[in-house]
Amino acid sequence: MRSVIAAFALLLLAACGGREAPAPVPPPAALGVHDAWTRSADSGMVTAVYFTLRNTEAAGVTLTGASSPIAESVTLHETHEMSGMVHMMALDSAVVVPGDSVVLAEGGKHFMVNGLRRKLVAGDTIPLTLTFSSGRTLDIRVGVRAPF
Repeated sequence: MRSVIAAFALLLLAACGGREAPAPVPPPAALGVHDAWTRSADSGMVTAVYFTLRNTEAAGVTLTGASSPIAESVTLHETHEMSGMVHMMALDSAVVVPGDSVVLAEGGKHFMVNGLRRKLVAGDTIPLTLTFSSGRTLDIRVGVRAPF
């Protein structure tokens, strides 16, 4: 009987000792990117990245740039129509006030991804690191879509 009790105690200790407390659930991101996408493109070429950046923080943020290991450079631009001609101008930053979003979309603000180091195919994703004036960064994944 004593060996049965000892065996039961060992089983009980083993079962209890291996359990870890559940990992805490992080709060929802106060700064988030939604619907990030780009078109497929050949290596060495240029593509544009579009997404919505939502700021639910108490303070505004200023998006100042981005980088990607698969590109020579990533620069912020905005498309404008002037005198019937469409022009693209480089931007230094985009401000996102608290409780609002900035939309990077065709015909407006967007990131130009220059000097692709590999081919982008539909269904792939690319890494992009957003940089803010505070020095903060945000790593995102950008989905690659087929041209339409």
